[in-house]
Amino acid sequence: MHGSLQKTVRDRVVFSGVGLHSGITAEMSVSPAAPGTGVVFHRTDSAMAQPVKASWEAVSITDLSTSVGENESRVSTIEHLMAALSGLGIDNVHVTISGPEVPILDGSGKLFVESFDRAGIVEQDAAKKVWRIKKPFLFEDGVKVVKIEPAAFTEYRCTISFPDYVIGRQTIIYRHSPRAFTELATARTFCHYRDIDAMRRAGLALGGSLDNAVVVTDEGVMNPDGLQGSDEFVRHKLLDAIGDLSLLGAPLAGRVTLYKSGHGMHAKFMRALMAAREEYLELVPAVQAEAGPPGSSVEVFLT
Repeated sequence: MHGSLQKTVRDRVVFSGVGLHSGITAEMSVSPAAPGTGVVFHRTDSAMAQPVKASWEAVSITDLSTSVGENESRVSTIEHLMAALSGLGIDNVHVTISGPEVPILDGSGKLFVESFDRAGIVEQDAAKKVWRIKKPFLFEDGVKVVKIEPAAFTEYRCTISFPDYVIGRQTIIYRHSPRAFTELATARTFCHYRDIDAMRRAGLALGGSLDNAVVVTDEGVMNPDGLQGSDEFVRHKLLDAIGDLSLLGAPLAGRVTLYKSGHGMHAKFMRALMAAREEYLELVPAVQAEAGPPGSSVEVFLT
């Protein structure tokens, strides 16, 4: 369920930490905002920076993360923060940040969720809108697939497939609710050890460590505490997707299928969908799109 009213945080919430890719430490605050504001990023480390609204139209870079804005206004690796806001139904906030990248924290959305819960989430005097899917829309890029279909609830079916036996092929079926999302949000970002040197030569993963990412090898997992469960990989990919697709500006009320998708694929899908939105989507009050039983569940299939 998405709720019928827009929401914001009750009090300002502050985070501090290193950026996964830039390696730059930044302080970030998330503050209440008026109904209809959306999520707006404000960089404070450059006099040239302009506010950037978190939107599919503002996506600029999708190399191993999602960035919005350009040059001094750009904010990177927004997907875990965006997922936490979307998953908890928070619509309107101002995000002030002293650097180019959202702190990675522990590599998941868990600390964002816990902090917003502690600060409090309040309803506002404005109706929440959702995108009701009028008919199926399929977007393919090679073997990668994103598909949306009409449904009276929000459900995701996400499949990943990696050659590494530690990860392999995994599918998660997720029916959205704040409780189910809180479970999902604990899954951490991951990479293969053999890819780290190439990423760092490309100026990426400069702030990565075993404290904020799961690192796998051909033999297993390098992190001393291991995984939170063998499904952590597919759960994290779904977390990323929820964050990215929140840039549509309203939740998708329907069934979403993802196969081997990633940040770049999500950006292409959103551009294609929004170019044809009059045919496939209708922006309606949330209560009109939730006629079915709310439910909340997570099923995971590992093969």
